[in-house]
Amino acid sequence: MGRLASRVLRVLPAACLLALAACSGMGDDTRQALTQVQAKLAPTLPKPYIEDLVIESVKVEGNALVEVIRSPLGSAEKTRRNPRFNELQQAEELELRGWCKDPAIQPLFKTKAELKRRFVDRNGGVFFEVAMLASFCPAANSSAGATSTP
Repeated sequence: MGRLASRVLRVLPAACLLALAACSGMGDDTRQALTQVQAKLAPTLPKPYIEDLVIESVKVEGNALVEVIRSPLGSAEKTRRNPRFNELQQAEELELRGWCKDPAIQPLFKTKAELKRRFVDRNGGVFFEVAMLASFCPAANSSAGATSTP
């Protein structure tokens, strides 16, 4: 093995770790705030959301605080085929901004945290998710930018 290859193999693991740390983009402040907010919200669940939907749990996934909202009826697969499915998704993108009014999540406003709602069917199938940066909450900033993924 050549000297260059030997050097690359010695340096590569450290370089990979540094790259992963840099790409995570989440500092200790964000991680700590997410953990604290999740701990505050979790004991209040499950609770009704709207109609027959229930906010079942809240968890931290990476840099996101994720509310899991379950529908006891319907099927995610069938619902996604409905021609008006996008209207539902867009309505929930707007509704996500309402979560900003919850005083429990205010510690996230000055972090890199993301707020996410995941809508699931009774079998765990995902209808869709909506997400926005906590810093985009109207209380934290005048701009707002929710996005969704099917």
